[in-house]
Amino acid sequence: MVELVDLSGHVEEGQPLAGSADETRIFTTLTHEERGFQVKTELEERGRDSDTEYVRRHLRAEREGYNEEQPMNRTLLLSEHGPTHVDAINHLDPTSDLSIDDMSLDRFYSDAICLDVSDTTHPNPITVDILESALSTHGLDVREGDAVLVETGNRRSNYSTTDKAKKRRYRNEFVGFEEAAVEFLVEKGTHALGIDSISVDHPTNIYPDYHFPVHALASREELVIYENMANLHEVAGQRFTLSAFPLKIRDGTGSPVRPVAILDA
Repeated sequence: MVELVDLSGHVEEGQPLAGSADETRIFTTLTHEERGFQVKTELEERGRDSDTEYVRRHLRAEREGYNEEQPMNRTLLLSEHGPTHVDAINHLDPTSDLSIDDMSLDRFYSDAICLDVSDTTHPNPITVDILESALSTHGLDVREGDAVLVETGNRRSNYSTTDKAKKRRYRNEFVGFEEAAVEFLVEKGTHALGIDSISVDHPTNIYPDYHFPVHALASREELVIYENMANLHEVAGQRFTLSAFPLKIRDGTGSPVRPVAILDA
């Protein structure tokens, strides 16, 4: 038996996103009531019995007095880099031919560790010393092919769809990596990074000059990046298997994912 831990956040309207990502929108395109009426009318027009189980089922909420029609189908307007997501290499380097659908599936299924660095607070970045201290505290090491995830506390403290102050902190006052820290991990064999924030790059790497050195390093090393992860505190200090497969989006620059930590029970 294994234990599965969901490391993704919801796909929902109002979620705080990076400035380069379009807002998430969810539209109801067909309700159960509309579908029930469609089929009932079609059957009656054809002289067929319209009191079918299918019709009754789709009109059940209306019969039981629900105040609003219930969605049957919804349409998502969703950025490839909006909710919990993974970056394709062509997102980092426009000359790369590694779109999300061309990246090997084994890049998204690997051994992993999660480090708790939540004692580090903005405006300080995640440094080599912080990583070494966390590894020592947890009794973990970085092995060839590992994904390294970091729990910064940003998601738990600041994520909100409605609180404007929290959303601003989530987007602007998070803790990310300094370049040397990621170089340290890459030298030890890390193949993927994950964080509970909008970016693995620390805000001072981004603003005001938009350098993004960690993303640049990831483009050179073809390092997989996961952002806007959740529930990392549940696996902090542990080694596990990470499964985080993307959607097969043709020529995609990234994809929403539902990463799962697989732990031996």
